[in-house]
Amino acid sequence: MVINNMVNNTSTHHQLSNKFSKHLLLSLLILLTLNLMAFDALAKAANITVTTSRNPVSLDESFQLIYSVNSGFFSSAVDGDPDFSPIDKDFEILSSSQSMNSSYINGTWKQTKSWKLMVIAKDVGTFTIPPVHFGKDISPAIQITVSNATSSGATSPKNQSTVPAKIFLETEMDKKTGWVQSQFIYTVRLMRTVSISNASLSDPVSTDADAIIKKISEDNYQKIRNGVSYEVFERRYAIFPQKSGELKINPLTFEGRVNATQPRTIFDQFRMSGQLKRLRSRAVAFTVKPAPENINLQDWLPASNVQLQEQWSSDINNLKAGEPVTRTIIISAEGLTGIQLPELAFDKINGVKQYPDKAIVEDRKNGNGITGLKQIKIALIPGDAGSYTLPEIKLLWWNTRTNQKEIATLPPQVLTVSGSVASNNVIPEPPLLPQTNTTALPETGSTDNRPVNLQGSAQPYWKWLAVFFALAWLLTLMLYIKKPSASAIAKTENTKTTSSLLKKATATVKQHLKDNHAANTKNALIAWAKLFYSDNNISNLSMITAYCSTPLGDQIKQLNQALYNPEKPEWSNKDLLQAFNEEPLYQQQKDGQTSVLKPLYKL
Repeated sequence: MVINNMVNNTSTHHQLSNKFSKHLLLSLLILLTLNLMAFDALAKAANITVTTSRNPVSLDESFQLIYSVNSGFFSSAVDGDPDFSPIDKDFEILSSSQSMNSSYINGTWKQTKSWKLMVIAKDVGTFTIPPVHFGKDISPAIQITVSNATSSGATSPKNQSTVPAKIFLETEMDKKTGWVQSQFIYTVRLMRTVSISNASLSDPVSTDADAIIKKISEDNYQKIRNGVSYEVFERRYAIFPQKSGELKINPLTFEGRVNATQPRTIFDQFRMSGQLKRLRSRAVAFTVKPAPENINLQDWLPASNVQLQEQWSSDINNLKAGEPVTRTIIISAEGLTGIQLPELAFDKINGVKQYPDKAIVEDRKNGNGITGLKQIKIALIPGDAGSYTLPEIKLLWWNTRTNQKEIATLPPQVLTVSGSVASNNVIPEPPLLPQTNTTALPETGSTDNRPVNLQGSAQPYWKWLAVFFALAWLLTLMLYIKKPSASAIAKTENTKTTSSLLKKATATVKQHLKDNHAANTKNALIAWAKLFYSDNNISNLSMITAYCSTPLGDQIKQLNQALYNPEKPEWSNKDLLQAFNEEPLYQQQKDGQTSVLKPLYKL
């Protein structure tokens, strides 16, 4: 009798499970159909972009045209193969190649297909690269300016070393004078008519030890000079001097083997048979102007363009009291690095709590230089219903194109909040689950009073077996953690060592500040910052301001100006010491806010 009941119960359980599975499968099919319909409605036409390796170009040098197509969930591949014949009107296509790149980022599959054309202009002037058809899809048109090599002075290279004409180095700076901390573009070219191997080229070094130097591009192309066709390897660097006066870029060194051919023997597989050649470029000097006297050094931000943008995680006209909203502000500056961008000050707003997160900086590079980006996220939590006005945000900067002051602004914003904290923090009851057969039981202490279906539940011996395995697992875990691992011991030792070094570095900074010695204070601050902020790449005072609090950053900027400004402005060692002593408290407060609030406003 008992056996029959168990069989009947099992049969009923299987029937209900099969019924539930059919319903689940039907639901999945419906969802898949809806997703396909949504995808068909949202899919975009192919997104074709056209870029060039250089613009403008000389009549006698080749350059690249790059056509790229991104395809993913909301964009499609091109409709057909490209027809590049319209380009032949004004440009000769020397070679072409294709490449495919796939990536999976943040849950999104992205595929990029590129066509690279090596082209050379047929005449001087401004030409339009016409649209190219990819089946039914069409690329945008772009303009190219082609200059005459002879009129541009390309026939007599500047700063060229005295070397044989078959291979030589030449260097140039984009301008002879500029502002302190602004961007200078330094270019080096290796020009050759011979084959080379095992080649190396040194990076630039300036007489300003604190100058920021970043490589922004590399390019290979052909150039005709005095009737001779050269293969050109070109590198470009962005240089940001940190002190005014004359600045010099020391000579660069090239080393390689010239006229290398195929290995002569099996013992020459690394192409060591060519003639070893070393070349040195000539030094390049330029003048760096100090900041104008009418500019507050705290507001000195030399760039060719600065913009402020903001985004909100929710509709600010329909916020709820007690619920966080994230404000994202992005500073973009053409001709500056991300670490040079300042912190923004946010005024207190009665009734609204503000929690700024640590800023994220980024450098976007291209052949024309660097655009620095700084992203600042602030979590705002309104306490009560009503309207709250966020004041205008202003950022003073110096336009290096027009040589005058300008201001980037974000207009005032009004937050409209409804409800109250008490009503908005009520946690709704979870919806009732469908009454299907299940073996799950409520957890101990659960407040769920719904009826629980016990049909088909596990037999008691499974409980005892589960308890046995749980006890065995706990015993194994206790034995494992009883003795600390070698990595844990090493980590503890490293922590102790770092703490000891940090104490010594802190004491050194304070001592030099008490002695009122600016140069020693600079070196001590850099050594301390590497340990305190855990970044060994910190090499100058400007990089510290990307991490520290605003008071300490302001004092460090004054020290930096006192060191490198020819007028030697005053700096206060006492004020810097006070800001330095308060920095650990600021970091503890910021870290504590971030760890508590991160789940509330993470996008």
